Amino acid sequence: MRPEPPFYVGRTRPSSIGWTRIGITVLGGALLAAVMSQRSGLPGMLVIAVLFLALAAWTWMGQWTRFIVDEHGLTVSLGGFLPRKPWPLEDFRTVQLRTLPSSRAGVTLGGYGWRRSTVSTPRPEELTPVGKRKIFTLDVARAPYRVLATGPGTMVEIIGRGSRHYLISPVDPRATADAIDQAIRARR
Repeated sequence: MRPEPPFYVGRTRPSSIGWTRIGITVLGGALLAAVMSQRSGLPGMLVIAVLFLALAAWTWMGQWTRFIVDEHGLTVSLGGFLPRKPWPLEDFRTVQLRTLPSSRAGVTLGGYGWRRSTVSTPRPEELTPVGKRKIFTLDVARAPYRVLATGPGTMVEIIGRGSRHYLISPVDPRATADAIDQAIRARR
């Protein structure tokens, strides 16, 4: 018996790493704007200040998100208000939980936030099955992923049917994985 498609709303929030990136961007912009005010006056300072504030806002939006899991797949809204193209449900083969220790997260992911990246394949001991599913490991060392990772810890990994896979670090990984599992089962 097929379950009904879910309608689950979840979020991602910046970790200490994300807040550090945002803070460094703001601080760097403030310092550069102060130097520019000495050299080129108010117009140069304002341009630099606006550019760095926009960069800090974009960094924040890429980590502070709201997403919806439904019959279409997973749709992320950057900053909670700017929807992006959905991760299509028809591409999802399976879902599993993946634990990334802080000592390996940066190297494994290639960066944090909303991005396309080449991610290291997990080891079986890093994976936890969801529901009645088995864990799934890829046969390559690195694979292309769509990533929304905000820091180390437990993430939801979606193995795709083709060459693209998905990785997200929601506030509640178990509930998100269960909703994605329900969406996959409802589609079949």
